[in-house]
Amino acid sequence: MRRWLVAVVVGLLGCGLASAETAATKPIAIETLFDHPHYGKAILSPNTKLLAATAKVGDRMRLVVIDLETQKAKVVAGYNEVDIWSFHWVNDQRLVYTVMDLGGTLDDQPGEGLFAVDADGSNSRELMPTFEKQLNSVAELYVAHWSTYLARCRGADDILVVAGQTDKQGVYVMRQNTRTGRKSSEVVGVGGDITGGWPDPAGVLRAVTSIDRDGRPLVWYRPNAESKWEQVARFESMTSPDNWTPVGFSPDGKTMWVSGHIDRDVAAIYAFDLETKKMGEIVISHPDADIEGGLAFEDDPDRLVGVYVNADKLQANWVDANWARVQATVDKALPGHVNLLSGKAKSRVLVHSYSDRDPGRYYLYDVQKSSLSEQLAIRPEIVPSQMASTRMIHYDARDKLVIPAYLTMPNAASSAKPPLVVLVHGGPWWRDSWGFDPETQFLASRGYAVLQPQFRGSTGFGDRLFRAGWKTWGLAMQDDLTDGVQALIERGLVDPKRVCIMGASYGGYAALMGVAKNPDLYRCGIDLAGVSDIRLKYTISYSDYAGTNWAKFGLKELVGDPDKLKDQFIVTSPVEQADKIKAPVLMAYGARDFRVPIKHGEMMRHALAAAGKPFEWHVYAGEGHGLIKAENRYAHYHSVEAFLDRNLKPVP
Repeated sequence: MRRWLVAVVVGLLGCGLASAETAATKPIAIETLFDHPHYGKAILSPNTKLLAATAKVGDRMRLVVIDLETQKAKVVAGYNEVDIWSFHWVNDQRLVYTVMDLGGTLDDQPGEGLFAVDADGSNSRELMPTFEKQLNSVAELYVAHWSTYLARCRGADDILVVAGQTDKQGVYVMRQNTRTGRKSSEVVGVGGDITGGWPDPAGVLRAVTSIDRDGRPLVWYRPNAESKWEQVARFESMTSPDNWTPVGFSPDGKTMWVSGHIDRDVAAIYAFDLETKKMGEIVISHPDADIEGGLAFEDDPDRLVGVYVNADKLQANWVDANWARVQATVDKALPGHVNLLSGKAKSRVLVHSYSDRDPGRYYLYDVQKSSLSEQLAIRPEIVPSQMASTRMIHYDARDKLVIPAYLTMPNAASSAKPPLVVLVHGGPWWRDSWGFDPETQFLASRGYAVLQPQFRGSTGFGDRLFRAGWKTWGLAMQDDLTDGVQALIERGLVDPKRVCIMGASYGGYAALMGVAKNPDLYRCGIDLAGVSDIRLKYTISYSDYAGTNWAKFGLKELVGDPDKLKDQFIVTSPVEQADKIKAPVLMAYGARDFRVPIKHGEMMRHALAAAGKPFEWHVYAGEGHGLIKAENRYAHYHSVEAFLDRNLKPVP
C-alpha cells in the first residue's frame, strides 16, 4: 500500500510538466486525447486545511485527501471494481461521494449510489445503495431509488439530497445525516412535481420549483426550516417569457435573488422582495451573456462575494475587494487561462486554471505569503504548447441574426487553406464553452479548421437567440450552420471544396440534415447518436424522457406539434431525405441508447441503402447516449480519422 501512496503524493504535488519541452513530431495520439483523466476535481475543505481530489491509483479513480500543513496524502475511499466519480465536503472532517465504472459501458454501470467517509478514511457509510445492489437484493425488483447531493448543512454531519425513483417523475428534497443515514423530507406541503431546490448558504432549503398537472411552473418559499411552504409565483407555461428561477438569498433572508429575462434579452439576477412578493431591481447583469446562477458566497459572516458568468469565456465578477485583488494577482501569474477561485480570500485559495490548450491544473495560492504552487495537472500527458487555440467569432445569419461561434485553426503552417469540420453541439438547447476540448484538438491536430456555431436555439447568449430556434429543426437552425461555413469561406479562412459536418445527438441530426439539405456544400457527414426522424421523438415509448413533463409540455413548444407540423417534419427528417444525399455518411450508435434509440440509426441506414447512397455503420454494444468505455471512444475516433482522411483529400 505504501508504494502507491507515494505515487499519489508525487503525482498530486508534482508539477506534471516533464514532457512540456518535448517537440511535437506527429499528431497527438487518439488514445492520449480520449483516455479518462488521471485526476478529477479537487476541492478545499471548508477550513481550507485539507485538499480532496479524485486520482487514478492503479486502474481506478480513488478519493485522496492531502493535509496541506504536512503535505501528506492518503487514499480515503476506493474500490477495485468501480471508480470514485463525484464528491463533496460535508464539513471539515467528512465527505460524500458517488461511484461509476469508467472501464465499462452503460450496461456495466452500477448506478451512482451515495456514500460518506471521514477525511482520514474511517467511518464509511452507504447512504444510498447503487442501482445494481438494489436490483440484485430483491428478486424481480425493477424499480430503484436514487439520491444526489444538493448542499451541505453547515455545522452538522447532514446534507441535502435530491431523491427519487426510476419509475417516477418529480423528486423529493431530503435532509440526511451522513453518519446515521437517517433522512427526512424537506418539501412536505409543496404541490406538483418538484423540479428543483435552492438552499441558503447555511444549507437550509428555502426555495423549491415544481410543475403542476397543467404544466405550469410554480415557485415555493419558506423563511426557515420550521415554516410552511408558501407559493410565491406561478407561470403560464414552462416556456413563458416572464419565467424566473431562484438562485440564492440575501444574508438577511429578506430577499430572494432570481434569474430571468424580465424586459431584457439576456438573463440577469433580480431582487425578489419576500415580504411584498414583488420583483425589485437588477442586482447583477452582463451585456452579452445570461446569468442563470453561479453565485459565490463566503461565510463568517454570510455574504455574496461575486458571480461567475459564462460569456465568450467563464469569468468571475467580484463584488468583494479582497476576492477581486486575489483574482487580479492570479490572472497576472497565469495569463491566457480561466482561473476559478475558491476558499478564503484572506488566507488560502484553490485555483482551478484551464484554457483552450490546457486541460487544467490546480494551484494553491497562499494570500499571506503571496505564493502560488501547483498541486496537480488533470492530464499531465497533454502538452499545451502543442495544442491549437480557440477564439470566439461572430457572423450574420441570412436573416441578420448575429451568431456567436468558436473557431479553432490548426497549428500546422501551410499556404493552402485548411479543410473545415463544422462541429455541432448537442441539445440543441445547450452551448459550447471556451476551454480544452479533446474532440476539437483531435480535429485540429489532423489539420482541420473547426467551427462550433452557437446556432439559434443555443442557450446562454440571450432569449432572442434561444427562442429563434423554436420549431426550426432543419430550417433556420440548419441554415445558421450553412451561413457559418459561408462566412469562413468569404473571409478566406478555409477551403470551400473540403467541408465536413459532424456532431452527436442533435449535432448528429444536424450532420445528417446538412448533407441532405446542402448536398453540394459538404463532402461528408459524421453522425454519433443522431436523430434521423423527428416524429420518433413523440412515439418511442421506451426513450428516457417518454411520459415526462418535458415530453408533455416542452417538446411540442420547442420542437413542434407533430399533428400540426406533419409536412414540416417530413421535410426536416433526414430519413425522409436520404435520396438527396450525395456525400458519404459515417453513422455510429450505442446499442443501449435510451435518449436517441438505435432505431433512428437503423432507419437511416435502411433509407441510405435503399437510395444507393454511401455510408459507414458502427454499433457499440452496451453503450448509451455517448461512449463511456475508453476503448470504444478510441475505436470511434480512429474510424472518424480514417473517414475524414478519405473524404477531405485535396481536390485536384
